[in-house]
Formats: sequence, structure tokens, C-alpha cells
Amino acid sequence: MNPQNAHWLLLVLVNIPVYLALGRIIFRDWGSALEALRLWTSADWWLTLEKQWRLDPWGTAKLPVFLLGCVALVLLEHLMFGRSTLVKPATDLYIQAR
Repeated sequence: MNPQNAHWLLLVLVNIPVYLALGRIIFRDWGSALEALRLWTSADWWLTLEKQWRLDPWGTAKLPVFLLGCVALVLLEHLMFGRSTLVKPATDLYIQAR
């Protein structure tokens, strides 16, 4: 695994508690999360979403908001911490020693 992929994987894994907390804030309980997942993965999802959106717009938008929040969190952390290198790569140290 190259360092770039390891960096992304580490960001995703470290944020699992944050994802759970964000899910708790948005969905309130697991039943609501499973209901949102069922709504978005049904066979006739477009008609179901269209009908459900008229009845409960926030309930329909919970899953996309949650996923967008999780992705935005990882991207923001990458922009904040991913550009700095705390340890120089071994090749840079080798070149400087010559």
C-alpha cells in the first residue's frame, strides 16, 4: 500500500467514533438510520423518495446529509493535515546526505 492510500485509510479509520456521533445527532437511533437506508435502497427508490419528500423532507434528506458530512470531514482533515510532512521521506534524507 502506498503512503497516499495509507493516509486516506488512516483518516477514515480514525474518524469512526466521529461518524457514530454524527449519526447519533442526525438519526437519533438505529431504527431511523435503517429506515433512511431502506428508503434510499428500495427498488423503486425514485418514486418512493418523491412521495416521501412531500411528506417528510428532513427525514428523506438525513442519509445524504450524513454521508456528505462524513466525506466532508475526511476531506477537510486531509486539507488541514495531509499537506504537511512531519517526517522527511528516506529518499530526501539520502539526497541531503550526499
